[in-house]
Amino acid sequence: MGEDISGRGDRTQGPQAMHLPPPWSGLGLGLQAMALGLAAGAIAAVTYWAMIVLQGAIWGTLPDTRWVILPVMVAGGAAIGLTRLMAAGPDLEAQIAQARDPQAIHRREAIWIALGAICAVAFGGVIGPEAGILAVTAQLSSIVSLRLARTAASRRMLAEACISGALAGFYGSPAGGPVHAEPRDTVPKPVLLVAGLAGFVGFVVVAETLMQGAIAMMRLPRFTAESTVWDALTACFAGAAGAAAGAVFLVFRSRVSAVLSRSVASRFWQPVAGGAAAGLLCTLAPILLFSGHNEIGEMLRLGAEHGPGLLVLLGIGKALVCAVCVASHWQGGVIFPMCFAGAAAGAAVLFLLPWLDPVLGVAAGMSAAAAVGMARPLVAGAIMLFTVGGGLAVPVFVGTLVGWYSLRILPTALSETH
Repeated sequence: MGEDISGRGDRTQGPQAMHLPPPWSGLGLGLQAMALGLAAGAIAAVTYWAMIVLQGAIWGTLPDTRWVILPVMVAGGAAIGLTRLMAAGPDLEAQIAQARDPQAIHRREAIWIALGAICAVAFGGVIGPEAGILAVTAQLSSIVSLRLARTAASRRMLAEACISGALAGFYGSPAGGPVHAEPRDTVPKPVLLVAGLAGFVGFVVVAETLMQGAIAMMRLPRFTAESTVWDALTACFAGAAGAAAGAVFLVFRSRVSAVLSRSVASRFWQPVAGGAAAGLLCTLAPILLFSGHNEIGEMLRLGAEHGPGLLVLLGIGKALVCAVCVASHWQGGVIFPMCFAGAAAGAAVLFLLPWLDPVLGVAAGMSAAAAVGMARPLVAGAIMLFTVGGGLAVPVFVGTLVGWYSLRILPTALSETH
C-alpha cells in the first residue's frame, strides 16, 4: 500500500538531513509552518466545499418528505462501505494517528478516505465534517512530510503543522487548531500557532471563493449576554445537563460499537447497518439529520413551543444517532452534534431555572456536551470560545469545566472508545 522510506530516514540527524532550507528554527521554521498551514487550510476548504456541494445535490433534488431519509442513508452507508473496502486500511482514528507520525506514503488511502468523508456528510450523517477533513489533511500532510523531511522529528513537525492549519481553518479558531493538533506536546507551540493562523486565513479565503456564504453555513448561532457571578453559578446546572448528554453519547457509542463488532464483521456492511439504524431514527425526527449546528435555532423554537420534554428527547436522540453513525464508521467528528444535544439539554434545564438568561444556559450546555463528547475539554473550550462568540466566555468556561469534571468521574473506557 505504501512506499516505506522510514528505514533510511532516522539514521541522519540535524538540518542537513532535510530537503527544506535549514535551520529548523527562527524565521525559516516560521515561514515553513506558515506555508504548510496555508496549504492545509486551503485543502480543508476544498474538502468542506465538496461535502456541501454533494449534500445539496443529493437532498436538494429529492422530494421534501421524511420517507426519503431511510433509503438515502442506506445508500450513503453503502458508499462509505465501498470506500472502506477500497482503502482496506485501518479505521479513521488509526489512520489519523499514523499520519501524525508518518512512515510511508499512502496515496491510494488518501483518495478513498477523502471520498468516504465527503459521502458521510453529504448523505446526511449525524456527524461533523471535522474528523473527515482532519483525516484527508493528515494523509496529504504525511505525503508532504515524507518527501521534504528525513528525520522522524521533522516529519512529525511538518505533519502537525498541516493538521493545525486545517483544523484552525475549519473550526474558525486560530487557537483551537493548534490545541487539537498536538496532543503530546512534542512540537513547539509557536510552530503550531503560526500554522494555525495561516490555515485559518487559507480556509476562509478559499471557502468563500468557492462558495459565497460558506463560512456562515458552518457557524453556530451567535449569541451574546451579560452574566453575573450568580448567573455563572446557576449555569453549572445547564452545564451538568449538557455533560449528561455527552455521557449518553459515549455510552451509546460504546454499546453500538460492541454490537456491530459482534454481529457485523464486514467492513462494507457496518456503515450500511449504521445508515439503516440512523435513517430509521431520523425518519421519526428529521430535525436530527446532519451535523446539527444549523438546526439549533429550530430546535430551540420547538422547545419553547412544546416544553422541556421534547428538548430532552431531541437531545438524547441526537446523541444516539451520532453514536450510531460514529460507531458504524461514518467518517466524521462529534463537536457539532454534541452542540445540538448540549443546547437541547441546557435549554430543558432552563424551564427549572427561569431566572437564568437562556443564552447562558444554552452556551454552558453546548460547551459541556462538546467537552465530554470529544473527551478533550481544553480543545472543546478553545473551539467553543471562537464559534459561539467571545461575549459568552463565562458560560463557555463554566460548561467546559463541568465537562472536564464529568470526564474524570466517568469510566475511562468510555472516553477512550473511538
